[in-house]
Amino acid sequence: MRVHLLSTAVAPLGSGLGGGVETMIVNAAHQLMTLGHAVQIIAPLGSVAAGVTVVTLPGELAPTAVGCDYDALIALRSDAFLAQALRWLAEQARSGDAILNFSYDWLPLFLGDFLACPLGTLVSMGSLNRSLDEEIRRLAVRRPERLAFLSTAQAASFKLNTPIRRIPPGLDLAQYRYNAHPGRAVCWLGRIAPEKGLEDAFLFAARTGHAVTVFGVLQDRGYWERLAQCYPKAPVAYGGFLRLPALAEAVGQFRALLMTPKWLEAFGIVGIEALACGTPVIAYRRGGISDYVLDGITGWLAEPDDLEGLCAAAERTGRINRGACRAQVEQSYTLAQYGAALADWLRALAAGAEHSTGDAG
Repeated sequence: MRVHLLSTAVAPLGSGLGGGVETMIVNAAHQLMTLGHAVQIIAPLGSVAAGVTVVTLPGELAPTAVGCDYDALIALRSDAFLAQALRWLAEQARSGDAILNFSYDWLPLFLGDFLACPLGTLVSMGSLNRSLDEEIRRLAVRRPERLAFLSTAQAASFKLNTPIRRIPPGLDLAQYRYNAHPGRAVCWLGRIAPEKGLEDAFLFAARTGHAVTVFGVLQDRGYWERLAQCYPKAPVAYGGFLRLPALAEAVGQFRALLMTPKWLEAFGIVGIEALACGTPVIAYRRGGISDYVLDGITGWLAEPDDLEGLCAAAERTGRINRGACRAQVEQSYTLAQYGAALADWLRALAAGAEHSTGDAG
């Protein structure tokens, strides 16, 4: 099957500004190609993905939906990347093809009814906008095969009354070296932006005295500078924006990964990246994180925004068997499992398209 992967519309693929979705797209492409599919990624100008055909298109990038008013109207310029991409797909995609959409936007959800080939959306965020929520609920009832979710907690945020297809991301474990003998410091990994709650990592460092090294793309430099000014004595350092395998090598050296999201993380792929290195996770019990952080086994969970609980959890990380962290990923989050789930979804999309065509005839 010829499969088109529609990339996130918020940033070029490979920039790091698209967060964990970027990893999911590239891993999906490689695994589907391994399974014999012809794959190309449709992405904004400047996008790169090693070993994969990337069709880059011009156009204005989309703003992130995080932090917007729930009732905000959705606006899209005719020359926006997403409009250009869907126009290109409408012209190029043909019967027998499939489109897997990784862009969190209303337009691909709506236009799926009008394309020549089936379009499935791997929903990459939780409930953020009324119009998107309504379209997702409509599809969940009328065309459930066109939706997949990353975690049970994420799907629950849409208040669906139908069964869901869950497709969590998978990792190429060859790129993540297990480290059984870490140091004492703690790391924080992700886009440096307000919704990631980095201020709680500064407070954690100040209160516990544990040094925290921050890795990630500086999406909001002003935010980072304000935090450094507000908490000058907190033992927090910036470790840069690292790519694999350097990222895995670095993360494996830490006692724990700290996750402090201020919004419902659909999954939080950095968590399983840490577990793959043997590094347990200390996190707020918010969103998809609770799917893979097993309290007392692969890390510790504190209630959302309970900083004291987060600090207390740090003192218990020594009880975690780092081998159990790696085993959790080996059992549930491999690249092969991710590819198999995507291939099964493609079959469901094809069957749904045939059924829809039969009904129309």
